[in-house]
Amino acid sequence: MRLRAARALVGGSFVGPIVVDVAAGRIARIRPATGGEDVDHDIVDGVLTAGMLDLQVNGSFGVDVAAADDAGWRNLLAGLAARGVTGVEPTVITAPLPDMIGALERVGRARTEFAGEPVARILGAHLEGPFLSPARKGAHRAACMLAPEPAHLDTLLARPAARDALRTITLAPELPGALDAVRRLSGEGYVVAVGHSDATAAQVHAAADAGATMTTHVFNAQRPLKPREPGVPGAVLSDDRFFVGTIVDGQHLDPSIVSLVLASAGRRTVAVTDAIVTAGLGADRWCDFGGQPVANDARGLGRRRDGTIAGAGIVLDEGVRRMIAAGLDPAAVLSACTENAARSLGRTDIGHLAEGSLADLVQWDADWHPSSVWIGGRALSATVR
Repeated sequence: MRLRAARALVGGSFVGPIVVDVAAGRIARIRPATGGEDVDHDIVDGVLTAGMLDLQVNGSFGVDVAAADDAGWRNLLAGLAARGVTGVEPTVITAPLPDMIGALERVGRARTEFAGEPVARILGAHLEGPFLSPARKGAHRAACMLAPEPAHLDTLLARPAARDALRTITLAPELPGALDAVRRLSGEGYVVAVGHSDATAAQVHAAADAGATMTTHVFNAQRPLKPREPGVPGAVLSDDRFFVGTIVDGQHLDPSIVSLVLASAGRRTVAVTDAIVTAGLGADRWCDFGGQPVANDARGLGRRRDGTIAGAGIVLDEGVRRMIAAGLDPAAVLSACTENAARSLGRTDIGHLAEGSLADLVQWDADWHPSSVWIGGRALSATVR
C-alpha cells in the first residue's frame, strides 16, 4: 500500500507532502512527494498521523474492562479503533486484590485473542490501585486500598498470566514501603506512575530516584501545587524524568491548564481520557463501575450518584477536538496522543509515523474527525462520527 499526504505528523511537527510506503504491516519508507506517484490513497485536505494511544481507559461503549467478556472486548477494541485509538492500556481500578488479579488475567487473554485483528492493540494493563492514598482516593474505594508491602506485591505478581499482562501500575509514593515497591516494579520492567497521592514534591522526586517515570492524571486526585510546596504537579512538571499523564476532556482540566502542562512538560505530556464505561454513551445511562453506579452528566463527564467525578465520558478523538477548539496547537496535542505516549512506554514501533513502525495510521479530516484508520496497514471498514 502507498499513501500520499499533503500534511503529516512526523517527529512532533507537521511536514509534507510525503509518500508513505507500507509493506507487511509496517511503514517501509517515507519520502517527499513529487506529485507524480501512483498511490492507493491520497490525503489532499486532511492530516495523516500515527494511530493514537490511550494509556488510561477503564471502559467505553458500555464495557468495563475489569469485567469484559469476549463480546465486550470486541465492542470496546473495535469502537476505539474506529475513533483512531489504535493502542490502549485497559485500566483496572481499586478492588479487592483477587478481583484485580482476575481482571489482569482477562486483559492478558483478550490481548492474545485479538492480536492480529484490525482492532485497537492491547498494550498491557494499567493497574490504578490498590496502592493509593485514601486522602486522595477520588472515585476509588478506600476500603480496598492496601499498602505496597512485599507480601501484597508477591500476591499480585505470583500468577504468571497476571504478571505478564501488567504494564503500568499507579501508586502513591508516600505510603510505607512504596519506594521499595517502585524499585522492585521498575526493576522488573513495569512503568510506575505516581497518582492518587498526597506526596510532597520531595517524596515524588524520591520516587523518580527509585525508578518511577509516569504521572497519572496530573492535577487530579493528588496534593496540589502551592507556592511553597509544589506537590505532585509541581514535582512532575519540573522533573524531566517524568512523563505527565494529562486528561484532555476539557473538564477534568481546563484547557488553559492543559496548555500550561504542554508549555512546561513539552514532549513529556501524554494525553489520556481516563474514559470509563459510559464513554460514548448518552447522559443519565447508569452503569456499574468499580462496584458503584456511574453515569455521564450533561457535559459528558462520568459521575457517581453523589456527584464525585469518576472519569471521562469521551473517546480520545473527542479530546483532540476539544483541545484544538480551545486554541491549543494541533501538532502538540496530536503528539501527546501518539509519539509522547509511545515513548512513555519505551516503544518506537507504535505511535510514530516512522520507517519500521507498525502501520497504524489515522487520516484526520478538516474538522479533526478520523475519516480513515489503518491497523497494520489494513483499512477499517468504517469510522464513527
